[in-house]
Amino acid sequence: MTKLTTILCTFNEEKSIKKTLDILTNEKIISEIIIVDDNSNDKTIEIIKKFKNKKIKFFIRKKIKGFASALIYGIKKANYEHILRFDVDMYFNIKYFIETFKKYENKDCIIFSRYVKRGKDLRGNFRKFSSLILNLICKYLLSAKINDYTSCTMIFNKKILNEVKIKNTLYANFIVEFCFDLIVKNINFIEVPFIQSKNTQENSKSAPNLKTFIKNGTDYASTIIKCFVKKISLNLIIITKKT
Repeated sequence: MTKLTTILCTFNEEKSIKKTLDILTNEKIISEIIIVDDNSNDKTIEIIKKFKNKKIKFFIRKKIKGFASALIYGIKKANYEHILRFDVDMYFNIKYFIETFKKYENKDCIIFSRYVKRGKDLRGNFRKFSSLILNLICKYLLSAKINDYTSCTMIFNKKILNEVKIKNTLYANFIVEFCFDLIVKNINFIEVPFIQSKNTQENSKSAPNLKTFIKNGTDYASTIIKCFVKKISLNLIIITKKT
């Protein structure tokens, strides 16, 4: 049986972390659970420390913060090839993630998508429509081969990181370029349906307030422009070679 490493990037997850770890520690296919916490100030750290399970590797960062850097840190600590990444408040989907991996183990990247058939986004209208518009822009400017450019819920083989890099951006806008590079580098990926529950917006890191939402939106826009410029450059190279 192929083993999975789960990377949890946490900050103030006291409502969900116990339920998540209860499930993960009892799944045989999960061989290690790497938790990278950005010095939570609620009971998250206290709850995690109560778990005495050899699968869990717990790291607390007091000076460095940020989702992308936490994920990169977790990957460096991973001992197994396949990485499962999801938000802690998605614990009720863990069995679905695992069953999907068993079905598509031959794929180098599995994207859990809200915008393929049977996928849904059940969050409030503000979050739902802003995310949808962002992804429609990505499909129009970059490629329609991916429907959900902003899903950070995925399983991937570490070997693809030789071709597709995770950039150390402040928040999650790195995922747009990551997805675009999956296409550019001809990585063997698949999008599968995913239903994002309404409760996942309660502990949102991307839009806790309007100011942060606008800042993150600007970062996403910058990443999309960067990828679009890359696309034009690649097309020019192809045209030049043909002539």
